[in-house]
Amino acid sequence: MKTALIIGASGIIGRAHIRNLAGREDVRIIAASRTPEANLPDNAVAYPADLTTGNFDPAPLKDVTHALYCAYVNAHGFEADRVPNVALMNGALDLCEACPNLTHITLMQGNKAYGSHLGPFKTPAKESDPRIQGGHFYDDQLDALTARADKRGWSWSVLRPHVVIGPALKSPMNLMAVLGAYGTLQKAKGKPFAFPGPAAAFTPIYQATDSDILSRAIDWCGIAEKAHGEIFNITNGDYFRWTNVWETIAKFFDLSAAPPQNIKLAETMGDDGPLWARLADEHNLLERDLDAMVSWGFGDYVFGTTWDVMSDATKIRKFGFWDFVDTEVMLIDRLEQLRTLKIIP
Repeated sequence: MKTALIIGASGIIGRAHIRNLAGREDVRIIAASRTPEANLPDNAVAYPADLTTGNFDPAPLKDVTHALYCAYVNAHGFEADRVPNVALMNGALDLCEACPNLTHITLMQGNKAYGSHLGPFKTPAKESDPRIQGGHFYDDQLDALTARADKRGWSWSVLRPHVVIGPALKSPMNLMAVLGAYGTLQKAKGKPFAFPGPAAAFTPIYQATDSDILSRAIDWCGIAEKAHGEIFNITNGDYFRWTNVWETIAKFFDLSAAPPQNIKLAETMGDDGPLWARLADEHNLLERDLDAMVSWGFGDYVFGTTWDVMSDATKIRKFGFWDFVDTEVMLIDRLEQLRTLKIIP
């Protein structure tokens, strides 16, 4: 029997992993988050945990065999993110110390390890590329993990997705929430579906990672011994340009696609809270607080990227993980899922 401790269970990655492990008779899930998770499957239990205190109840953790770290603090800035996220990782490792049967930890990172957030960078990025100048909190977290793992005899793996796509509320880096809310509000206002960024961001090569593929990769990392002690890029396996998929997304909302408008969503959509609340009431949506559902700033980050963002996902395939999906198809499937879940009308 495998017992999986998911640290950061309320985020887009944590929820996807819970969803994909749900109902499995060979897996028990412990969903750790600051606020207890609701609506968990029968093989999961909530574990309220404030990683900043170091005060943990060890009793529910005695059977944990695998841990996933996918927690994140959004401090709204590259340097500002560093201190709280390193502290959060150290708290998570303290939590793992309370798991006497733990064997493996999977650490979630991302493409910022290659400097994709800073401007044009070497593409396609490979796991063997050197750390960026000045470092990133990912480096500090990995150093903390390897030091603790060496001491405790844990194995570990690192996954580096980019723009994880999946259904989740109140997740700070959720592009589907941005697209879903933006399309819904544009339609309600009688406006076209214009690309909300500069023209220079409409044509570069981009990539994404489906949350279900990522979850299966997490499961694989814990099982495949050859994945232990390794870092892997993980994406859908293809690349795309916004200019080639924008009309398809617009059609989902029954809107006309429009050329790029160099706007900031955080400014342009910032006053649409009352309109969203009205739409939520009319359509019985799960979340009527727009600010709780969407990070427009994250949308501005994605749609403001004027350079290619490409990871080389060859390594994980060489090691035996082959899952892939067509990103354009996935985007529409995920929007349909948001509609089914009553996140968008």
